[in-house]
Amino acid sequence: MTSVLVQDVAMAVQPTRPPSIDTVRALCHDLRTPLAAILLLAGSESGDVRHRMDGILDQAQWLSDMVEAVIGGAADDPPVRVDVAELSHRCVQRAQPTARCRIAFFGCDRASTVATPVALGRAITCVLDNAVRAAGPGGQVTVDVTGTDDEITIRIIDDGPGLGKVPRNNSLGLTITRALVSACGGAFELSPGTESGMVARIALPAITPREMAS
Repeated sequence: MTSVLVQDVAMAVQPTRPPSIDTVRALCHDLRTPLAAILLLAGSESGDVRHRMDGILDQAQWLSDMVEAVIGGAADDPPVRVDVAELSHRCVQRAQPTARCRIAFFGCDRASTVATPVALGRAITCVLDNAVRAAGPGGQVTVDVTGTDDEITIRIIDDGPGLGKVPRNNSLGLTITRALVSACGGAFELSPGTESGMVARIALPAITPREMAS
C-alpha cells in the first residue's frame, strides 16, 4: 500500500519547469559550489587523504546527479518518498568544505514527504549557499528540520545583514529555489530574523505515519 500512496502523491508533484527559468543557467549556477569544493579538497594538503577523497567523490556524484536530472528530466529524478532530514543533512555536509561560517543542523525523525530528490536537494543547497554567503566569515547558519502529520518544514537561518542587504548574486539562487520547491509541491518564503539575518522556510506536504503504515 505504501508504494501505491507514493504513486498517488507523486502524480500531484510531477516536476515542472517554469518557463521563466533558464534551466541551463540555473544548472551552471548550482554547479559552482560543488566544483569549488572539489578544487578545495583536491588542493588541500592537510587532513586525512581518505576523508578528502570521500568528500571529492560525494561532490562529484552530486554534480552528476544534477546534470542527469536536468538532461533526463522526470526519468532521472522521479518523485519518491524522501527523508527530508536526511537529505538536508547531506546538503549541510556538502556545504561544509567551502563554508567560512559555522553550520549547525537539527533534524527530526518524522520528516517524510514525496518529492523529486535532486530538485529538492538543489533547492535546499541554493538557500544554504545564500545563507552561508550572507553570514560571512565567522557567522552562524542553522538548518532546522521539523515535522507534523501535515507538513515538513525546513528553516535555514543566518545571522547576516538581513533582507535587502545580501549580495546581488544571491537573487538567482532564490529564483531557482522558488521554482524547484514549487515543482516539489511545496512553498518557499523569506522573512527577517529575530535580531538579524533572515529566515528561509521551505514547507512540504508530509506523509503521515498512518499513511505510511497503510
